[in-house]
Amino acid sequence: MINGLFTNIAKLGIKMRIYRAVQIADSDAGVLKDREILILELLKTQGSMSMTDLSQFFPGVKQSTLSTDIKKLRTELDLIDMKVDKHDMRIHLIELSDKGLEKINEIKAQRAKSYIPLAEAIGNDPDEIALLNKVVERAIALVGREISDFAESKK
Repeated sequence: MINGLFTNIAKLGIKMRIYRAVQIADSDAGVLKDREILILELLKTQGSMSMTDLSQFFPGVKQSTLSTDIKKLRTELDLIDMKVDKHDMRIHLIELSDKGLEKINEIKAQRAKSYIPLAEAIGNDPDEIALLNKVVERAIALVGREISDFAESKK
């Protein structure tokens, strides 16, 4: 029974990614890799960050790889800006540009559309929604712990 659930979760994940890819194909958001989109989302939720701060969110990813992503987002796409930290001029802070904020809002709107079929499949039964939400919250916490454990193992 649990294997059937895992199979269905994997199938749903693939279908959702395909659906999202189809939607993104019609926009210029398609030029961004997943990690680049994550960087933009982090900057929106966390605010300005140094490379050291940013690298904490990507355990196992080399800082040179993140630097390449930042360079593309800044120089090629103009989605982020760099500024010098007021308190320590040795530190450069990465932040969303106005264009980057527009881009991440566009991506979030596209993602919201991709969840419409999922919401329709779930339906409106409050008990079922509460149960599903509880399971998803537990999964989020577990994945968060796994990421933390992975990060600790890389130190």
